[in-house]
Amino acid sequence: MRLLLDTNLLRKLCHPSKHSEVREWFQGWLSAADAGRELDIAISAAADYELRRGYLWKLGRHEDERKALDRLDRLCRLLDVQPVSESVLRHAAALWADARRNGYSTAPERDIDWDVIIAAQATEIPAIVVTSNAQHIARYGVAARDWHEIPVPEDPGRA
Repeated sequence: MRLLLDTNLLRKLCHPSKHSEVREWFQGWLSAADAGRELDIAISAAADYELRRGYLWKLGRHEDERKALDRLDRLCRLLDVQPVSESVLRHAAALWADARRNGYSTAPERDIDWDVIIAAQATEIPAIVVTSNAQHIARYGVAARDWHEIPVPEDPGRA
């Protein structure tokens, strides 16, 4: 199973003091992967960029931003950071245009729509997008699940 972390979930994992339930869930997945389960957890380079730019912009104004940036760096070293390829961007452009024609979107017209880029990437690699707002991503026809709906794999040694 391959999981691709969405920006909002990654933000929760990076927060220095909130969202302990998300970090506990994530640690369970890391433990399952370490136990030899067929699991791959990845971060989109788009999600890394989206978070990193905000943390860097606010450095010096909020101590939490330094801590969050440090956590993001650790997660990027630990997990597979998936680059955004030309084919992903082309697929994202098609998804974006289709969404606009059908009357929905996840970002204003002139903004870069990071959700559609992550959705296109999940289709290409392939992976399930793990988020805290699955409907936002699933509208692009990609497998997306809210983090709390994906149970941590059981440890076969404890069964």
